[in-house]
Amino acid sequence: MNQDFLAFWKGLWNQCPWATIFQSPDFVLTWFDCFPDYTPTIITDWDGTSMTGLWILTEVNGKFAAPGFDLAEYQVWLSTPEHQSAFIEAALQAFCKAFPKHSIYLKYIPNPTPLGVFEKSTFLKSRTVWRPYKQPLMLVDKAWLQEELKKKNRKEKINRLNRLGKLEFSKTIDLETFKFQIDEMALQSDFRKGALYNKTFFYDEPQRKEFLVRLFALGHVHVTMLSVDNTMIASNAGIMNHQVVHLQGINSHSPFYSKHSPGILHFLMLGVALAEEGIPVFDLTPGGADGYKSILANRQETAYEWWFGPSPFTFKTRTIESLKFKIKSRLEQKPVFGLDWQGFQEKIQTSRSNIKKWTRVLRAKPSYATHFLNEIKDEGPDLDAAGKLPSASSSAAISALKIEKNRIQDLFYWQQEKAGIPRNELFLDCLNRIEFGQQMFTLTESESLIGIAWFIPSDAKMHAQEARNQAPERPPIMLCSCYQLGREKDTTALLYEVLSQLPTDLQPKVRLQFSPKQKSLQALILRSQA
Repeated sequence: MNQDFLAFWKGLWNQCPWATIFQSPDFVLTWFDCFPDYTPTIITDWDGTSMTGLWILTEVNGKFAAPGFDLAEYQVWLSTPEHQSAFIEAALQAFCKAFPKHSIYLKYIPNPTPLGVFEKSTFLKSRTVWRPYKQPLMLVDKAWLQEELKKKNRKEKINRLNRLGKLEFSKTIDLETFKFQIDEMALQSDFRKGALYNKTFFYDEPQRKEFLVRLFALGHVHVTMLSVDNTMIASNAGIMNHQVVHLQGINSHSPFYSKHSPGILHFLMLGVALAEEGIPVFDLTPGGADGYKSILANRQETAYEWWFGPSPFTFKTRTIESLKFKIKSRLEQKPVFGLDWQGFQEKIQTSRSNIKKWTRVLRAKPSYATHFLNEIKDEGPDLDAAGKLPSASSSAAISALKIEKNRIQDLFYWQQEKAGIPRNELFLDCLNRIEFGQQMFTLTESESLIGIAWFIPSDAKMHAQEARNQAPERPPIMLCSCYQLGREKDTTALLYEVLSQLPTDLQPKVRLQFSPKQKSLQALILRSQA
């Protein structure tokens, strides 16, 4: 890149009051380096001697967006207050001339970007659509954060974690250490977000890890971890500059420690660390201030989702956004005329999901017999319990297969196209069971997931419907949440292996549980007992 241009870019970025780290040369150029399929489109008034405006975009699927896409939490042009109105109007006129049928999409334009020109200019107003979002911030207050950590429920959780091992909050400053940590951070993040939102960003785009590592080397990623005996239980790798750390990069917590709330404990400790480092703001990212953000946020600003394009595009976008807003508002209201709109929508979505699911199942080979929590009926018996599983070594039967305990990585071998069951459905079932305290055992073969078995201790939590047939003092339970049809012998061997790992005095007490879909597995095990 032309060094003079780069120098003016850096200078304008430093001068621009609304600029964020996501418009810096370090962020933008590193992203294009790590994602070479995208090329920059540059709008600027640079003439070799001066620059009062710069806007870098990239084209994706016929539309223009900011470099970084969702990795760039804030997306905006660079200018100065005295030149911004003239620059933005000239820039968008130039864009329309060069790309008359294309649109631009930014999410989110940060506060305090001056936006008055979009109301004053007829040209801009008619081609623009806005959607505001809450932008929660935590203005770091060390004393308040320390008081939050001293609250009774949090002190109890910290004490329980300390009883499990050495509890430690630490900041990562060494590049090689971060390279080692990032795989576990990404795994925990992808598993949770894959379960809850069907998003596995780092699994789908491994370049994201390289990108964050390179930004870390440039001093633009703030990394902290909460651990027990050096086992990561929560982490955050936030893109940063000297004034703010953004909740953008990776944040995660281990599902095996969820009952201790390691995520919120880590964020509170992170806030204390930021205060000690002299970093005044922890940006919690736009889109709402519910859940843990409502605990951490002490200031609210407004950021914007923004569309720009030709009149037909603008009309369509404005209509869709208006309709979405009305539906959302209706769903958030209380039942009207006896109709619970939100419940009604959820039933429609569930029905559509089931239709799609069973269409996939009918087309899929091989298929799987499942025992997911969301399949358990609300009423009536639907679970059969076999008797004891005889203790026996099954190492010979599974010599070609691999069994692992509590290994989340194995779940990513799930081939949803072949199974006919969406990966997020499997992930969500596993996430819930792990958080209930159930122990997971995976059976794999050549990076293919054959089955998942669970040992449920007597004191582990169970789904309300799953536990309804159990006595108040229920025995320990084993079950398979899924296995590949036709692999019943291997699945039986998996169950034998899990049983053999339990204490000898506990083995006779264990009972098996099956779903109605698992008749062939149940029959095979019952025959082995005869």
